[in-house]
Amino acid sequence: MEVINSLIRTVKVFLTVSLFYFKLGFIYFARWHEPKLRTKGSYNHTIVVLGVGDYSTLTAGSGLAHKLGGELAKEVSIRQSWQIFNRGEYKASTEDWLHPADSKRMEKPALLTKLFQDPKYLKAEIVIVMLGSNDVLRKDPSITPQETVRNLELVCQALKRTGNENKSIYLCTIPTAGDDTYLTEEQMADNLTRNKLIEAYCDKNSDGVLPGLKVDLASNFEMKRRNLYWQDGRHFSSTGYTKMAKDWVPIVRPDMVKREFSLFRSDLGL
Repeated sequence: MEVINSLIRTVKVFLTVSLFYFKLGFIYFARWHEPKLRTKGSYNHTIVVLGVGDYSTLTAGSGLAHKLGGELAKEVSIRQSWQIFNRGEYKASTEDWLHPADSKRMEKPALLTKLFQDPKYLKAEIVIVMLGSNDVLRKDPSITPQETVRNLELVCQALKRTGNENKSIYLCTIPTAGDDTYLTEEQMADNLTRNKLIEAYCDKNSDGVLPGLKVDLASNFEMKRRNLYWQDGRHFSSTGYTKMAKDWVPIVRPDMVKREFSLFRSDLGL
């Protein structure tokens, strides 16, 4: 009997490990096969989602990029080809996304540099910035709310001056679901301050940065729905990404239509 039980445990472990690696392979496959909307001739456009981690299942594409691509594909007003790339980095802070020239670190960050080295990201016409959720957890040294927003300003400025000069940049607030479970009262207050400063920066519009989706609980009561998050109550679930994608459509659709029309006119020599 003990031999049988041992065999069953071995089989269970084997299946669990196999499923893990199969799922890991699926995530990487999904990362490099981003969703693409209707393809019509040479009318091609690019959106990059900067930040926001991905949650994947074996039957569903990962993260906001896949969900947004699916929602935009339903829009009859979007008639040209749009490819959407999700470029998040696990546990990265806003400091990690700074351009090397803007960083005070001895060891310079390289995430933004790597992004700029790829031509398909350089030509992006729309960039969605969803960074800052890991800043509150950073230690030695810590990152203050003021430093977070200053870092975001520098990232947005670097995005503006590199690649497509006519790109639109949308800056989102920082998700706060689960803060009451995982953070101290001081850390929770810091995240509230971060989001207030982000909103003030977007309202000022000095760098031409547009307000993106408000995904924090204080600004958007709809984000309090429990099914929008995974079991930890903090990371977005497939339902959460779908909701965000639906909410993004009315924000970016006018921008996309305007860019499609501009490309069409340019192609006709008008």
